[in-house]
Amino acid sequence: MNIASEAASQSQVQSNISSTIAEVYTQISSASEASPTATAAILACDDSFARHHRTARAKLSSWKSRTGRDLTVDSFGTAAAQLMKRTMESFDRETISAAGIAGSVASYRLEVRSKLQGRIESAIRELFKLQVEILEKSTLKKFSGMLLRKHGKDNEGTEKFYNDNAAAVRSAAFAFDNAMEDLEVPSLSLTKSKASQEMSNKLNTALLTFPDSPAARLKDMKQISTVVNKQKKPTERSVDLGLDLVAMIRPDGFGNLQGFGGYQLGGNNIIVGVHNDADEPGVISQFGGKRPPFLRVQPKLKIDIEL
Repeated sequence: MNIASEAASQSQVQSNISSTIAEVYTQISSASEASPTATAAILACDDSFARHHRTARAKLSSWKSRTGRDLTVDSFGTAAAQLMKRTMESFDRETISAAGIAGSVASYRLEVRSKLQGRIESAIRELFKLQVEILEKSTLKKFSGMLLRKHGKDNEGTEKFYNDNAAAVRSAAFAFDNAMEDLEVPSLSLTKSKASQEMSNKLNTALLTFPDSPAARLKDMKQISTVVNKQKKPTERSVDLGLDLVAMIRPDGFGNLQGFGGYQLGGNNIIVGVHNDADEPGVISQFGGKRPPFLRVQPKLKIDIEL
């Protein structure tokens, strides 16, 4: 099997070399300036392309390996911009002679240059997207963990929970925004603006839906179980009922207006949120290409039993 594999590999390499030689020969033959100078210029373009693409690919592969471990690349934006600039400037210096030859040789140089630039830009865009996803996942995980630690403390009401964590939303969004600055590559229009807006929407949605999340419900059940298992005197037995009503209004807009309001009466709470993000592309994509419902109501019945 090993011998067959090596033979197949060698055959593939020979095939690639043959196709490359054939392509170069075609370019040389089709050039009207079929002279030793034109031939040398074309070969120089191909050699420069191969070397710089190999070097850039090695660096990009190391970055992709890091993102595969759910880690971001330190100062990715600056490093990516420098890699692109350094590679293209070096290619231009090495192939400047081909640019001075009018006709098909100069056109061939531009074609090879565009191919090299396109491959590097494509890899950088993919790495940028992967790292944005890593930051989003990490930010939401930390935010949900913080909410879970605070959930149910001191028997706080739903309104107090939302009000206290509104600042936490802003803090998490600010931390995400700062982390995104290291990923920006302005020369390729890879900026933080869209990702930061989508992250803000996701954090607000996470806050609104957290009380009904599996983690929050599990913690509530554990707290109820702890209370029920406590030994109580017969005179201390009681059953308390409470109703939490959470409503979210999402009118037309792009997410530039949001707020919460609530009212608490005994063990009953009413929370109403407004966020005008119905036209936001990120929100529409979350709902499968449809606009979110104008009004969403989530009731929650609380039963506190002490025996």
